[in-house]
Amino acid sequence: MVNLLGIVKTTIVVDEKTWKEFKKMVSLRYGSSRFTSPAVEEAIKCFNITELLKKFLDAVGCSLAAYLSLKEVEERRPKLGTSAGEEIRRMRDEHYAGLS
Repeated sequence: MVNLLGIVKTTIVVDEKTWKEFKKMVSLRYGSSRFTSPAVEEAIKCFNITELLKKFLDAVGCSLAAYLSLKEVEERRPKLGTSAGEEIRRMRDEHYAGLS
């Protein structure tokens, strides 16, 4: 492997039929099979969830300078004026009183 200015040159082993099909798709998408390296890099990035989320945020025009911590998410949740448990108990009690 050679690493020049952030570029890695490597060797991979791929099934011949799979490789031919990939190069065919590269030619259809980019107009030439000379763009195989960028296409391989793009395919590898598809396995990187963080990269996919960044692309999605860019596509929808949303910028997120930093990911929120769990604590920040909890602090920003809307606070309700009532307890769900208390509300369910009240509804069950009303229902039970109506059955008697």
